Amino acid sequence: RRLFAGGGKELKAAVADSVVGGLVTAAKANFPAATGFCNVVNLIYAVVNPFAWSLIPATLFLLSTVFVMKAGKFMPSFLPPGTEVIICCAVATLYSMKTDYPGGVVGEIPSLDADAGFDIFGIIKVPVEVLDYKYLMDAPIVEQFGSMAALMLSASLFAAVNFLSIMGIASGFEAENGIAWSAPRELIAQGIACIAAAFTGSAPVSGSMSRSLVSRMVGTTSQLSCLVTALMWIYLLPYMSIMTPTPKACLSAIILSAVIKSVVYPKDLINAKGADFIISWGTGIATALTSPTLGFGMGIILAVVIGTIAGSGKGDKKKTA
Repeated sequence: RRLFAGGGKELKAAVADSVVGGLVTAAKANFPAATGFCNVVNLIYAVVNPFAWSLIPATLFLLSTVFVMKAGKFMPSFLPPGTEVIICCAVATLYSMKTDYPGGVVGEIPSLDADAGFDIFGIIKVPVEVLDYKYLMDAPIVEQFGSMAALMLSASLFAAVNFLSIMGIASGFEAENGIAWSAPRELIAQGIACIAAAFTGSAPVSGSMSRSLVSRMVGTTSQLSCLVTALMWIYLLPYMSIMTPTPKACLSAIILSAVIKSVVYPKDLINAKGADFIISWGTGIATALTSPTLGFGMGIILAVVIGTIAGSGKGDKKKTA
């Protein structure tokens, strides 16, 4: 969608007017849970219709992607990893400021109340407001799910999906970079972080493959990077208006640069054999066509069914022997 000046709205409108518009409409009407299917159709349409791209945003996106992926090899050795990301953002932002850039930009960033937050030992002021516990159960989204029980079930499934994502990220980093991890530690950390998020009105804390890969791309190697990132976001928020004109095409290019190799060549999926091949590809396809929660459920079903079949087959062989 960053290849279009109007972003996602322009892409969806173009798809609706195309030959596959009826297919997308039918999918939304008959399979409302298959949100991923519409996204896949939009992606395919954008890739196979380059003449529909907006010239300037598309050019900026492609140039930013190539620069971030290749420039690091030519940077002076004394520059820290990730310098190419900063340069890319700076140049794109200056270009947007000095020209009538037609694509989407970050836009206005909410200002911070100078009196908000609380003091720690009277020395450090943390600009975070702690909510009254009475508001914790005030969830207007309950109406969308029908009941609090249904909401909690969906939230629990999504939490499980999120933890699987964290396991995948951590396992990959351990295999490729030798960074050890602990499942109980990660689970406890995510739980405490989400509890803190509830009391401060934040969105739930979760793991992100794209953010993790971007962090690795710029050279982070420890948990200290998380603390630095969090503190930077908190204390530099009053000055983040400098990012207001930053083109979204540039930011999307940075994320794409970090994940494109894994997307184009998912080696774990490709190398899977036997039952693992069926479960992994079935889960991946179901997730892409529906949602992470439904894809997770499909993965569980496939694992149980295939495990049961495999177990009964071994039992029959033992009886025969």
